Amino acid sequence: MHPARLLLVFGASVALVSGFIDPNKEIETAIMQNYNRKHRPVKKDSTTVQVKVQLMINHVEEVDEHEQTMKLHGLLWATWYDEYLVWDAAKYNNTRSIAIESWKIWQPSLALYNSARGNGWHLYMHGVPATVSSDGKVLSSGTFTFHVTCLFDFSNYPYDEQNCPIVIADWVYDLSKVNLSDPLLDERSKPMIRLSFDPMSSDPKKHVAEDVSFDPPTVKWDENNVDR
Repeated sequence: MHPARLLLVFGASVALVSGFIDPNKEIETAIMQNYNRKHRPVKKDSTTVQVKVQLMINHVEEVDEHEQTMKLHGLLWATWYDEYLVWDAAKYNNTRSIAIESWKIWQPSLALYNSARGNGWHLYMHGVPATVSSDGKVLSSGTFTFHVTCLFDFSNYPYDEQNCPIVIADWVYDLSKVNLSDPLLDERSKPMIRLSFDPMSSDPKKHVAEDVSFDPPTVKWDENNVDR
């Protein structure tokens, strides 16, 4: 008799689990219906997609004084609004954000324009699922390894300070279609990211948008903190 009771309880549990509807999956199915990741995430062609980008350098691996290059490793975050990935949270158990595989949705085609290596200039954010909010806000992230070109000047050695530009932009669309900006500043149209980094400083690391007519963005480094 006891085994029969256990069997009945187990059967009831299976029925409850099989009848459960995952709101995350339900939302994804609804918003991804007829979705085309090759199209910009706007309903009017005249709308500019504002992409906010943040970079964090984790490690300066090497500095090549002869080739005038530097190798960097770090993390990249990008946010934008997708007008097709929206839903009424009240209809889905007040679920306000879900995770979607990044390759399923539109993403900006970011590229490092001053790459010192011809095979490593595209930036991909497909390794981690993107977070999508009910208002259409998308947060995507990825890792990067940059070989950037520099212009070294060792005339003040050993107290020299070197500057290397990091220039990122969308390589598919012009600024009227996809524009990069800094989340800490205003929404001015800037095609370039300026990143300042000092390994010896404890101050927060950040980048600021600058116009291309200005001096190039810089990465500051101290040769005592670079792997050889």
